[in-house]
Amino acid sequence: MSPGGEGFRASYSSAFRGYLFEPCESALRAAYELGREAVGQELSVLDLALVHQEALLSELREVDSANVVHLARQAGDFFLESLSAYEMVQRGFREARDAALIERRHAEILRQLSSFLTDASLALDASDSIEEMLQLVAEQARDLVAADGCLATVALGAEDTTIEAGSRSPATPVAAAGDSSTPRNRLVAPLTALDGRQLGSLQLFDKQNGEFTAVDQAVLVHLAQMASAAVERAALYRAHDAVVRPPRPAGR
Repeated sequence: MSPGGEGFRASYSSAFRGYLFEPCESALRAAYELGREAVGQELSVLDLALVHQEALLSELREVDSANVVHLARQAGDFFLESLSAYEMVQRGFREARDAALIERRHAEILRQLSSFLTDASLALDASDSIEEMLQLVAEQARDLVAADGCLATVALGAEDTTIEAGSRSPATPVAAAGDSSTPRNRLVAPLTALDGRQLGSLQLFDKQNGEFTAVDQAVLVHLAQMASAAVERAALYRAHDAVVRPPRPAGR
């Protein structure tokens, strides 16, 4: 133990003796404060246990055998209270670690969303862009949220031509329209046009670990919004092409 630890040993012994003499709440509070001081001095739990053992042995030499059990119980209470400061520190470390994991997860989601935007732009310039874009959205949504399956559906034109694209994990088939099987859990976000019309939906099935979370919902809604804008843009391209290049009459 460091030289600073010698002063801590004396403080601990004095507070411990005071608690044995008058086991009140304020005296027990001193044990917690000593635990905090030990943490601040970077003393280990073993260091604290050794200091406590020395203080206990010193008191045992002065007590008669009839009071040994009672003293041991009081000593246990005092020591456990001093250890609670270490528990608070460990809890803080765990919370900080969990927060860091969440922050890294959010950063990874943002990176993947940025990559998605680039890929979606390329898909829109390709032939059959709506189908390719929906397939890309389904794959990205399933991967980002870690779900077993995703189904993207869009209805276009006056005849409501339906376009679907799905993505599934290798071990689990994706749900399909009219499928009677019931997924374990489901998350849905609508694809909506700027004028409020519903273009379709983006559905996730069966979270791989547990239940869908609020973060999962936010990711899916964000993807659905981007997909909605892309679908409208692609539909305009299709309509423009139909006007510029009308179908040739039969027989020519």
